[in-house]
Amino acid sequence: MVRLMKYIHFVIIGFFAMLFAITPATALDPTEPILHYSESVIDIGTKLTFDQGYTLHISDINENDGDIWVEVLRDGKVVKDGDGAGQEDDPFEYILTVEAEDADEEDKEYLVFRVTPKDVVSKDPASAKIRIEQFRNPEEKLNDLLIYDDSRSVNVGEELDLEEGFSLKASDYDDEEETITITLEKNGHLVKEMNDMEKGEIFSHYKTVDGEITTIVIANIYEFFDSSETIVFLKEVSQREDVIIESNVEITVEGLAGDVIKENERAIIYYELDNDASEIKVYVDDDRIDTRKEVDEGKYASITDKMDAGTYEVTVTIVSEDGSVSSEDSSFTVEKSNSITETIKETSIAVENMSKLDEVISDSDNVTDAVSEVISDSTDDVKGSSGFSYVVVAILIALTAFFLKREFS
Repeated sequence: MVRLMKYIHFVIIGFFAMLFAITPATALDPTEPILHYSESVIDIGTKLTFDQGYTLHISDINENDGDIWVEVLRDGKVVKDGDGAGQEDDPFEYILTVEAEDADEEDKEYLVFRVTPKDVVSKDPASAKIRIEQFRNPEEKLNDLLIYDDSRSVNVGEELDLEEGFSLKASDYDDEEETITITLEKNGHLVKEMNDMEKGEIFSHYKTVDGEITTIVIANIYEFFDSSETIVFLKEVSQREDVIIESNVEITVEGLAGDVIKENERAIIYYELDNDASEIKVYVDDDRIDTRKEVDEGKYASITDKMDAGTYEVTVTIVSEDGSVSSEDSSFTVEKSNSITETIKETSIAVENMSKLDEVISDSDNVTDAVSEVISDSTDDVKGSSGFSYVVVAILIALTAFFLKREFS
């Protein structure tokens, strides 16, 4: 009886082994590590360049159901088996087949791209939210990486240092839902934050410049271990050198009474941003005079203290929303004051140009307290000098009239 039970057990195991052997795989497992992961809105006709020399062309988007037609290119040509349709429940997959050199060897297959349309965003032009996953092609070289396919761990509430000033932080662990918040910072500035991440999800930070996508930091949320401290285990951690996208800024400097700045006057430093920024700092000869947070693109102004005669350097430092830091330099000259009459004339012009200060005040809802005090002091200076200026001007007019009457009498 015992032998019979063993025989039946052996037959059952053998049956399931044969069943699994003849059952075809439903999908090809990707080759680790994952190189790129993103979910973004993409317009019809968009071409995106990825690592290992590949380009994805979203050549068509069905504006009704969001289905897409994808082409995979290398050197400007569609690769073999590199085009097809993609649906949300049946994504497009590009599988590279490498034929075996010997007859007794099997061909190799690698899943390189998986492209999944999620939602239709607009119809004119057609655009859709599309998930793109790129996996390593072992037959091709990778670009230089700072970290490649590493496994790391970080305690909840602590930071994991990466390269080039980047760090990952884990927080807000929910032990019931088993979710975590992952935050990426660079040099102490927030770059990206993803909430309620689950095991198996991908954290990815990338930049797109002129259609070329560079994945800067990517990691797989592999496992949580909850004991006295909760540990987050990461795998497939890779990092590339950051792509610095400099924010252009145009700097101009004026005086309160015009383009010329005289000693004992304040200067207005205008700077115009072409992109949003997480932080702006303005320096005059290494002295910081203005700091702003979460600044939208546009034109802004900072006011200096009263200036002595001389030449001054202006530096505007911009921390972009992705943590990149750039700066722009300029200079201006403060001239010595001239005669009393010219000083009175310039003071009168300053009174007539009170609207310039009004513009600065109206645009200064985001400046530091120190700058606001300088603006207030500047207004008081001009207002306080107006009465004296008018009296002196009146005296000069009276004297001029007296001498003219005497000359022609």
